[in-house]
Amino acid sequence: MSQKLEYPRLVSIETTNRCNARCNFCPNHSLARNRRLMPDELFQKIIQDCKEFPLPAIEPFLQGEPFMDPQILERLAYINNQLPNTALRIYSNGAALTPNKSDALRELNIDKLYISLNTINKAKYEEVVGLPFERTMNNVRALCASNPKGPVAKVITLRMTLVEDTTPEEVDAFKSLCRELGARPMIVGLFNYKGDIPAALPVPCYPCEHIDRLDIMSNGQTTLCCMDQEGEYGWGSVIDRSVLEVFNSEQARLVRQMHRTGERCKLTPCNRCNLFWPSFSNLSPLWKMKHALSYVKYFTRFQPLKLRTPAINNQSNV
Repeated sequence: MSQKLEYPRLVSIETTNRCNARCNFCPNHSLARNRRLMPDELFQKIIQDCKEFPLPAIEPFLQGEPFMDPQILERLAYINNQLPNTALRIYSNGAALTPNKSDALRELNIDKLYISLNTINKAKYEEVVGLPFERTMNNVRALCASNPKGPVAKVITLRMTLVEDTTPEEVDAFKSLCRELGARPMIVGLFNYKGDIPAALPVPCYPCEHIDRLDIMSNGQTTLCCMDQEGEYGWGSVIDRSVLEVFNSEQARLVRQMHRTGERCKLTPCNRCNLFWPSFSNLSPLWKMKHALSYVKYFTRFQPLKLRTPAINNQSNV
């Protein structure tokens, strides 16, 4: 009896792994693999593969800053043209998203734009991110401003990652800026990238939201997820197989099965990763109830979206 074909809810494409920032809580600055752009032929092949199934969302981003890709605007337009029913989402640090590029985005159909600011304390921003604060803020204000051409995206979100020395005043100032600009605030705890980045939050036991997405690096190799920054645990290449074939490979199915049946803690490297957003897709009613309870317990006990999290061991029984 053949197995039911599964479709990814999201395909993430690393058009480049180059980044202009040096955030100490992101593994990009220490990548071992070569910095490169994804070839046009490969990018277009992936988009054509994605036309074979209903794809809810696509993100031209993985490790790297999308606007370090000199072809990013053309690639976004290509996605819009070829996948008109797929939500197009962009993540950026905003430093290279100039007002001219923002105006170009207004001509496209961008569903969501996420800007990782992380703090609006100038000295801290320049120390942690390594970019000129005023330039980034000018870009952010320009992209959030009203314009006769319309908005840059249907939803603009400013993202802040809570680190050990984040203060309540920083959080309040960040929320105030979001209100001023009409952007949605997103404030989250620190992820540990399967144990490679120090973080206090423990490893959940419920299924991770990343099990039903496909992440593709700039060389065509897939990764386990966006936390697998070097592609050590990937499922093969989309150069010689289709996106759907890779997503339904035996290795990929095993990962999803182990997460869904409560065996995340037995799966390397997932048993070291504290990504706390859940997946409840393709679960039996019993497992859905069990994992929902585990998810509620985790969020109640550890409060990953709060300013301060307890110093706790990176293992969890919830």
